[in-house]
Amino acid sequence: MNLYLLLNLPDEAFLPAAFESVVGREPDVIGLAHYVERLRSGASRALVLAEMRSSAEGQAHAAHAPDRELDILQRRYRRVRGWPLGRWRWIFLSRYAARSPRGDFDWALWFSHYSEAQKPKHASVTTGPETENKLAAIERRVDALSAVLQQAASLLRESGAAEQETVSIQQTVSEAYPPAVPLTEVSWAARSIYAQMLQHISA
Repeated sequence: MNLYLLLNLPDEAFLPAAFESVVGREPDVIGLAHYVERLRSGASRALVLAEMRSSAEGQAHAAHAPDRELDILQRRYRRVRGWPLGRWRWIFLSRYAARSPRGDFDWALWFSHYSEAQKPKHASVTTGPETENKLAAIERRVDALSAVLQQAASLLRESGAAEQETVSIQQTVSEAYPPAVPLTEVSWAARSIYAQMLQHISA
């Protein structure tokens, strides 16, 4: 990383390069909007870079992007930001000469175009043979379970004894769609509720 190279980049290249160099990633929309507003309000490039370097991400990335001049700038920034001079205190960072910004550069328009260009291009959704086979298998299992439930509901209507109804349902479901938990380990109350649910569905 080279501080003076960053300071002298064209306006449209400055912030993307600053994010990549100082925090080690592409700009996010919120962070980019924040620094665009800082530059629009008169903050110098040196101040923006010092703020980035002093952030948690900037500190974490510092070991991977060493730069003696940027470290000096950051230390100066930390001292100056506590001075009670308002915006005037930042003139003490001015020894870092930078490319003169274009007076007609429209930061808002640039931000809009840059953000639009960074939106991910959604690829068209396609289904290959493997995906189609999985979907077909799921559909077959759903159809089988639906048939089992219909058969169980029919047994409920035909049988008069609640216990016999539950046993028949258990046998039918077990044969077509083995449960994850053995039905013998399910309480009688739970089986009764299940039978009532099926009866309610078939009504």
